[in-house]
Amino acid sequence: MGIWKRGLFWLAYIISGICFVLTIVVFIIGFFHHMHDTGGIKSVIQILETPITGFIKLTNGTIQKSVIEIILLCIVSYVLPTFFCIATHYIRKNKRLALESKDE
Repeated sequence: MGIWKRGLFWLAYIISGICFVLTIVVFIIGFFHHMHDTGGIKSVIQILETPITGFIKLTNGTIQKSVIEIILLCIVSYVLPTFFCIATHYIRKNKRLALESKDE
């Protein structure tokens, strides 16, 4: 694999790792914020949408609910953290395979 591909992968991995940590923090904040709502499934949905609604509230309406902005927030809040988890799995798997083949 070329050096540019590796560099691009690690850059995307680091950015997605940061997004992963921020998403977990926002989920925890959303959990504490909506914990006492009695709506059952409504509370769960509000907690899951906290990364998007919380960011819109954080910017005081500077970022509005346009389609492009919501899509970007979904990518940053859900797709990149998912990429981080999947990439971490494959990095560990490849490292384990490399160590096993080295021992043989």
